Amino acid sequence: MNTLLEIADLHVAYGKAEVVHGTSLTVGEGEFVTLLGRNGAGKSTILHAISGLIPKQSGAVRFAGQDITGATPRDIVRAGLVQVLEGHRVFHPLTVEDNLLIGTYAKSKRGDRSKLPAIYDLFPEMAERRHQPASRLSGGQQQILAVAQGIIAEPKLLILDEPSGGLAPLVIDRILDVARALSRDGVAILLVEQLVEKALAHADRCYLMATGRIVHEGLAKELAGSDILHSAYLGSGAV
Repeated sequence: MNTLLEIADLHVAYGKAEVVHGTSLTVGEGEFVTLLGRNGAGKSTILHAISGLIPKQSGAVRFAGQDITGATPRDIVRAGLVQVLEGHRVFHPLTVEDNLLIGTYAKSKRGDRSKLPAIYDLFPEMAERRHQPASRLSGGQQQILAVAQGIIAEPKLLILDEPSGGLAPLVIDRILDVARALSRDGVAILLVEQLVEKALAHADRCYLMATGRIVHEGLAKELAGSDILHSAYLGSGAV
C-alpha cells in the first residue's frame, strides 16, 4: 500500500503549552485509520494541524508525495485532503444544495452541479431537502450534510473528527458505513471517534493516543477488547 499521508515528529503547542509531543503516523491510499484516545489526548489538535487550521511547532506533514507542512488550508483542500470538523459545521442560512455546492469550490470556482446526483443517491434525504435552509435540518441531518459536503469535494483523504457527536446510533452507523465504502473505493479515511467499538469495527488500523503521544499502533481487529486499549484509553472502564 502506498503511503498517502505521513506525519513525522509533529509538535503542536497552544501558547507555551505543548499538547502534541513528537507524533508520527501514516495513512495509506484507500486505508481506513482511526485515532483513539481519551478526551484531551490531542487527537483533534493533530487533525487541525494536518489541515493547516492551527500552526505546527515543529515536525513535517507530507501528503501525496508533497510537503504540506506550511501549506494553507485552502491549498491543502485543493491537494485532496478534506476535513469534516466536529459539531455539525454547515452554513445554516444556505440551502442544503448550496452547502453541497460549496464543497465543490476547491476544484470549480462556480461550483459543479454535475456532482450533486451522486450525493443525492448516497443520501436521499438531502435530495428531499435540497431547497431547505440547513438550519431546518435536525442535528443528525446536519452531520450527514457536513459529511456529504466533504465527500462531494472528491478527496483523496477524508478526515472525520468525532462524527458521532450527539447523534442517534442509526445515523452514526450510516456515516461510518459510508466511510468504509469510500475506503473500499480508494478514498483514505482518518477517523477520530469516541465510540471505540464502532471505530474499530470499521477501521483497518488504529493509533492510540495518551497525553499528546502515540502509545500504540496496530490492526484494529487486534486492538478491540485488548488489555492495551483498556489500560491506556479506558482505564478500568468497559468498552
